[in-house]
Amino acid sequence: MHLGNLILISPAVYLMVAAVVVLIIGVIASRKPDGKLEHFLPAHYLAPCLTVPALVLAGGVIWLALKYAGVSQLVDVGMGGPASPFEREGLVEVPALALFVTAGGYAQLTVDAFAAILSFIAITATLVVMLLSIDHFGEFQNHKAEYYSLLMLATAAASLAAAASDLIAIYLSIEFLSLVSYALAAYAKNDRRSGEAGLKYFLYGAACSAIMLYGMSILFGVTGGNTSLAAIARGFAVESPPLYPPLVEGGIQGGFGAAATGAGWVGIMFVLVGLGFKLALVPFQFWAPDLYEGAPTPVTAFVSVVSKAAGLAVLVRFVMVVAVPDSPARLSWYWILVGMSALSMLWGNLVAIWQTNIKRMLAYSSIAQVGYMMVGVLAEMHLFAAPVGQVQVAQGAMVRASVPTGIPLPWGLQGVLIFLAAYLPMNLGAFAVVVAVGKRQGSDRIESYAGLMRRAPFYAASLTVFFASLAGIPPTAGFLGKFFVFGSAIKVGLTGHPELVALAALGVANSVISVYYYFNVVRLMFFAPALPSPLPQGEGKGEGLQGTLAVNTAVVVTLVLTLGLFLLASPASRIASDAVYAPGPAIVRTTGR
Repeated sequence: MHLGNLILISPAVYLMVAAVVVLIIGVIASRKPDGKLEHFLPAHYLAPCLTVPALVLAGGVIWLALKYAGVSQLVDVGMGGPASPFEREGLVEVPALALFVTAGGYAQLTVDAFAAILSFIAITATLVVMLLSIDHFGEFQNHKAEYYSLLMLATAAASLAAAASDLIAIYLSIEFLSLVSYALAAYAKNDRRSGEAGLKYFLYGAACSAIMLYGMSILFGVTGGNTSLAAIARGFAVESPPLYPPLVEGGIQGGFGAAATGAGWVGIMFVLVGLGFKLALVPFQFWAPDLYEGAPTPVTAFVSVVSKAAGLAVLVRFVMVVAVPDSPARLSWYWILVGMSALSMLWGNLVAIWQTNIKRMLAYSSIAQVGYMMVGVLAEMHLFAAPVGQVQVAQGAMVRASVPTGIPLPWGLQGVLIFLAAYLPMNLGAFAVVVAVGKRQGSDRIESYAGLMRRAPFYAASLTVFFASLAGIPPTAGFLGKFFVFGSAIKVGLTGHPELVALAALGVANSVISVYYYFNVVRLMFFAPALPSPLPQGEGKGEGLQGTLAVNTAVVVTLVLTLGLFLLASPASRIASDAVYAPGPAIVRTTGR
């Protein structure tokens, strides 16, 4: 196998191997009479001490993968180098590695800059969640190895999902992530709410997974037994898009493909049901509030970012490839996605107003945030659906896709990536404060935040910044993300798609609505009298230095990222633009050799 293949597939494999190693060493350590390994390291600190290097090294491997695959030039131009390729004349080349290529020349995994950046986001989020978890599960201190192993397995699954470009790879990676998430949600087995959250998550997830699998089987049938997204696009094509040479060779000219029928439409919709569940898009969002409230707070934080990043990556690849221009199926489910985006923004923000539990409030907030992200995806559909160039084989499985310039920036997916990068610190930072305050107060009710500025000014000020970012107020990362997402929708909408302008306006209006419930908590923290703590002094595990050190570190890191991303708007924009050339499946032309 080409060395580049090994490098690019290694982060997920490395995380899975590290998860097994952490689990084995944790079991050995838990059998020591004094709970220590080699008499110097407590067993419940051993797992995080092994997990941090594993995650950091996996992130470093992704960075090296970008450089080795040739994407380093694209990343460098976003760091103050030459002009972005979008500003150059002519065509640019985008490297991607096709892994596990089928006999037809289709890749089951496509590792490109898009997949690498989403994997890096997932790993960064897991590092922050690990900090939140170190002292959270006191009653499970001798079983933390299992917890951290599950975290790394889920991160590996998210990394694979970001690169999946085949129905089988998509289903296996999504189910891998889901099964691990079910176990994490119910990890606090002595807490009835945690068990209930895990059970509900499992039942909803199993039903939606079955529907998604049935949809995939329909697509498999109507496209002549193909599972590759590129082959499915062939079945829906009006004419062979030159992006995919096998389609040209197949000679599909004129008329809609065989898959552009009622059965094909149903198959696409069933797949979107499963992906909508992972993203908590309306009307598949009912599991989210119960999970967010009942699951351990670090697990809630993990699911809110990593699970959504994986679902969004799969949705983007699926939609961008199957979005054949003017196909009857596309015209039907495009408008359904428009409705889901609008309803998610409205439902999430309006219902969040009435919540009395801050974790449930953040659950509805996350539903609205996904609605915002979908605006960028919908804007991208109008750009990416047009033929964008030609694929040719370079070395081995290396595929280079030429992309025309002249498309006005920002692209929709560029905005989505920036929004997701902003969502990571502001959402995890908010949950970090919730972890700290919940430990101090023994409650997640919003009223327990009354007078927090006088009791814990650092947490109160930090939560204010995170809420301002979630609401999209400058100068925060959240404002930057919404600016790019809504800006791309308006630019595309003004070219003949007024529904995107309407969605952008609706997003701005909902951002204004969100200010009410976010800053209702801020009002309580700064101006309401403090309520007596339900816990005796020092009983909350967040009271001591040992209990707050890791959480404080997580708060500081996310605070710096939330404010720093706004200051780095220009390089962030260029890096994101370099990652969204062609987030579809790689195709290798068969040569008969």
